[in-house]
Amino acid sequence: MMTMYVYVSETLLYLCFSLVTAAIVLNFIPDSKKPDIRIPDTLLFNAVVGIAVLAFVPVAKNTIFLTQFAQMSFWDILPDVLRDLAFGQAWVWMIVISTLFLALLAFANPKTSLLYNAVAACFTLALLLSYGWASHAAGQSESWGFWAQTLHLLAVSVWIGIMLAAGWFAQRSRPWLPFLQWFSPVSVVSVLVVIAAGLVMMAYIVPDYYDAWIISYGQALLIKHLLFIPLLVFGLLNGFVLKRKIVADPAFDPRPWLRAESAFAFLIFAVTAFLGFQRPPHDDPENPEPLTPSPLFEQLYNGEVPDGMDVSLGWNIPSVGLGVLSVALLLLMAAARRKTPWMTACFGLLFVAAAYLSLMLAVR
Repeated sequence: MMTMYVYVSETLLYLCFSLVTAAIVLNFIPDSKKPDIRIPDTLLFNAVVGIAVLAFVPVAKNTIFLTQFAQMSFWDILPDVLRDLAFGQAWVWMIVISTLFLALLAFANPKTSLLYNAVAACFTLALLLSYGWASHAAGQSESWGFWAQTLHLLAVSVWIGIMLAAGWFAQRSRPWLPFLQWFSPVSVVSVLVVIAAGLVMMAYIVPDYYDAWIISYGQALLIKHLLFIPLLVFGLLNGFVLKRKIVADPAFDPRPWLRAESAFAFLIFAVTAFLGFQRPPHDDPENPEPLTPSPLFEQLYNGEVPDGMDVSLGWNIPSVGLGVLSVALLLLMAAARRKTPWMTACFGLLFVAAAYLSLMLAVR
């Protein structure tokens, strides 16, 4: 049960980062270039509180784990964790920054002053840097891994955060075309940063991508990548198709499409939360330990899973058939743009299922 709470807390942490980042970025955008997006001040305040509180969950989880070996209580070990370990030190900085951020929000409104908003932006960036400091990637490389994780989270928070804000907090009082004209290129740049930073992190954490599918970390990473594909399709539809619809009909409401896209983003947050608490491959190259196969992999793989198994793909009729089906489902996603956003989302989910089974059935 505690493990489930940990996954939920991490998912909500990514959501808080996205909402805070979006609120700050949107404050810099002139009203004429965005719809009437009303993020409640209380929500922004609570999101900053959420970052401080939710970021402590992995600290608590690891401290509880250490009590099993140190024969000491949680409260006896916690000061050492906060003082000596990177994830503990990172949380100390996050609680300090969050406190200053909350003081700013309590006595000033970033919406009314570019100066206050710039200070809030600095606090947001500092929180992102602190979180990146405690990541898996930073543990593998204090330079490249740290910056890759930080830029990855920053790009995701800007892209997904603005999309969430526009989809769930925007009113219909202003035209949407000026918003899409700047948000579409911002989304493209964010996606490129996400992909580049992700490749850098994988180089340190998952040097053997296929072999990692055996363990829970690799399974979650594969599912995350498959979810990313329909999210990109939604992004292309919302970035280009919606523009044409709005030009043809200025009263067209794109919010349902943004909300459907945000559903995939939330699923990716949830999978990433699970991923962050799994043991990555080659976590400690100097003292390697056997990696436990994923229960999901064992259920789908036809045969025993020996230690150090090398994964390769051998296509067969079922896997090829499902692969063709997955491509067809992506095409149906694009075709469903004339229907409803939720029909498009259903085709996207079916694509993820078909593509995943296709790859798993091809493993040998």
